[in-house]
Amino acid sequence: MFFYDMINIRKIGGKSMKKIEIMGLPFDNVTLREAVSLSFEFINLGKQALAVTPNAEITELCLEKGEVKSAVLSAEIVLPDGEGVLWAAKKLGTPLKEKVAGVDFGFECARRAAEEGKSIFLLGGKEGVAEKASEKLISLFPGLKITGTQSGYFSREGEENTTVIKRINESRADILFVCLGAPAQEIWAANNRTSLSAPKLIACLGGSIDVYAGNAKRAPKAFIKMRAEWLWRIIREPKRIIRAAALPKFIISVYKYKRKIKKTRNIK
Repeated sequence: MFFYDMINIRKIGGKSMKKIEIMGLPFDNVTLREAVSLSFEFINLGKQALAVTPNAEITELCLEKGEVKSAVLSAEIVLPDGEGVLWAAKKLGTPLKEKVAGVDFGFECARRAAEEGKSIFLLGGKEGVAEKASEKLISLFPGLKITGTQSGYFSREGEENTTVIKRINESRADILFVCLGAPAQEIWAANNRTSLSAPKLIACLGGSIDVYAGNAKRAPKAFIKMRAEWLWRIIREPKRIIRAAALPKFIISVYKYKRKIKKTRNIK
């Protein structure tokens, strides 16, 4: 359903943006600029879109957990956040244009929202983080309207969840940044999107809210240039080494997947 709606919207918008299937996930083969433009097509047409930004870890998780894969597959916009996904795409003979990091996607959506008079609701982080992020983003993009904030510490079901959704809808925000951490944010967004009547773009952005608030730093340019942001994160937070253990599994999965499809594609 969502896939065909997306195709129609792209035709109406006069753009043709190809999906590339990587490990069973339909990634959008777009640049950062194209990703933002596509998102605002949905907003301006009054059509709701869920945007997710899987990295290698989440892509691997989709192979292991059906609930996570279902949530990602329900998204209209699937952006490759990580060098691991780009490497897999190239290895499978279907290269993607570039990495579209969730944090950059959020920044550029905020910039475009300020220019077009669209509003944002920030959901996620510890108490006070969303408010701090709001102040920082408004200072960066004068004219940006942030119509509400909510910490990520709330029950994802029952009355408390209903109250949070009501606040989001009452804010009349055009865009909702969901920063609850993966894969919890993708599952929450997929399960609650039909109740989220106000926002037309629901963007799952992980820990980006801490970057927007100034509580976390991006990797230095040298690490980004070497495509080693993952190493910077481990240096900053050694406990991430446990999560990094998913990378060897992902590499093995890519080679297994490559062997599986070798008979139907001309892959060296």
